[in-house]
Amino acid sequence: MSILKDMTAMKTMILLCVIGAGVLGWFGWKEQQRAAHLQDILGLDSKDHVIESKIGLIEQQAREIQTAASQFTDLTKQLEGDNLRGDNTPLSYIRGIASNRLIALGGVNINPRTDSQRAYVDNIYTVVPKSLNAGSRSAPTFQRTQLANFMYKLEEGSKRVKVTNFRIDTAKPIKPEEIPDDRWAFQCSITIRSKE
Repeated sequence: MSILKDMTAMKTMILLCVIGAGVLGWFGWKEQQRAAHLQDILGLDSKDHVIESKIGLIEQQAREIQTAASQFTDLTKQLEGDNLRGDNTPLSYIRGIASNRLIALGGVNINPRTDSQRAYVDNIYTVVPKSLNAGSRSAPTFQRTQLANFMYKLEEGSKRVKVTNFRIDTAKPIKPEEIPDDRWAFQCSITIRSKE
């Protein structure tokens, strides 16, 4: 307390200035650190000149964003016009094409199975006319143009869908010398390959 008694106005002013200088020096040091950090992020030297050999963090992030945007654009182009995406399941996709008014196959039964290989999983869907499995004696028959359009539309609507097996038969057994009508029963397999 004796120190405070001996304090004159001049000494008080000097003490306040020393404390103020210390506080301002601390703030200045923090701002200098922040400026150095920002220069480092931008790839600048202490005189705010661009360092050619150094890539700043912002430039690096901009390049990463550019690369990701380019990949996104490529993937979007690959899926463009692909009707087999989002909520559209393979079963509803196949049934939708079979019931298309220009193809008119009507209802179809679809038997899915999976075949795993090294890095890929093949989802295979075997498609047959609906009444073929319902126990009827004769299978429903269709014209070749209907069947060809069905296969074409399956592959046209999605780049991932491939018709891998297709078999047509006459509705009833015929003799070798007979010419069958252009009406055929069918069975086909569709494969959708995806990475494991």
